[in-house]
Amino acid sequence: MKVVVLGAGIAGITTAWYLASGGAEVTVIDRAGEAAAETSHANGGHLSTQSGVPWTSPSGLHDFLFSRFTPERTIRVRRRRDPGRFDWFVRALSAARPAACRRASARLTRLADFSRASFEALCAESGLDVSLEERGTLALYRSERAFARARKQRARGVRVFSHQDVLSHEPALAGAAVPIAGALHYPGDATGDCRRFCMQLGERSEAGGVVFRQGENVHRLHLERGVCRGVETDGGHYEADACVAALGAQSACFLRPWGIRLPILPLRGYTLTAPIDPAAPAPGGFSDPERHLVFSRLGPRFRAAGMADFTGLNEIPDWGRGAQLERIVREWYPALSCTGVEHWSCLRPMTPDGPPILGASGIPGLWLNTGLGPLGWTLGCGAGRIVADLVLGKKPPIDSEGLTCQRFHRFAKQDPTSDLPA
Repeated sequence: MKVVVLGAGIAGITTAWYLASGGAEVTVIDRAGEAAAETSHANGGHLSTQSGVPWTSPSGLHDFLFSRFTPERTIRVRRRRDPGRFDWFVRALSAARPAACRRASARLTRLADFSRASFEALCAESGLDVSLEERGTLALYRSERAFARARKQRARGVRVFSHQDVLSHEPALAGAAVPIAGALHYPGDATGDCRRFCMQLGERSEAGGVVFRQGENVHRLHLERGVCRGVETDGGHYEADACVAALGAQSACFLRPWGIRLPILPLRGYTLTAPIDPAAPAPGGFSDPERHLVFSRLGPRFRAAGMADFTGLNEIPDWGRGAQLERIVREWYPALSCTGVEHWSCLRPMTPDGPPILGASGIPGLWLNTGLGPLGWTLGCGAGRIVADLVLGKKPPIDSEGLTCQRFHRFAKQDPTSDLPA
């Protein structure tokens, strides 16, 4: 079976790995010159098995509405004419209802648990070294009010830490210039380097026979009588028995001409990576939920990620936001290096309810692995394994209910005799 995977981020790389492991002949096509060159390049590093929740939870909606009136404005909406933006926000409001949020959270938890088990098995099997730290993560709260609300809403197994507990667990936070009211400790979470994982898994996949076509732009799908039979790129034509679209924030735009309406909005985020001075140890994995920021220690480097700008598919970052992120990071970690600081920005593919979109697209032969949002590192292995099993005609190990296109009731409508965009 020949399969073409579009995209070489964590969604595409893991899908390709599991497809090849199942006996498929796999080709991965990506516009960048290497794997994990965009959203997976420098993400926050959190494997949020316990702490991952939909952005459109009631508390998330509260933060979104009120962040516009705070000095930091870590969430920002630009006035742009993005196709589907109004529909996306309507769906997000609906998803923020308590019952809908509970369903979405249960789906995310189910997928996150499966993904973590798949990740650990894959790392053990392939001998991957991804700077993994399994000490859990802390969600640090600056205000007593936010801390009280978080304590009330915490899930089973999540521990409550006082200010002193925080410093005992993570002494490197003693120098923080931020008031710490308390924290929630998620012992099931971990941190690691997503890009390093993708690069190593890509190398092992290539050694196992997967073909990578880097630096090629995919222009169109090739359909025969309504069935996807390959793709056209600026490097030529690729025939396939199946194609997997793992194009991240570009997925909705790329698939729209074929009648596939994916409720995915690109959300621009910013990250910072700096070397750690051995004389000034950096804190391990923690987050600032009130400002939607995460922090990780990745071997000899410290990583921070945050900001959320609804800017559409604008490829030009606002580096003033990167400078703003650095100012906030120095509040938490004043000893942050003044040299060697690297800034990065990317677009995250956000669904209105939180879970990704996996499986059938509505066009036979075309499959989806997209919409992983800020949880791509957490969900990547599980999502890749589920999609690979579906493509190969196998039953996935977990139920994919609530993770497919069907929950939005929008499938592609295409003239079965046409090979041209609608």
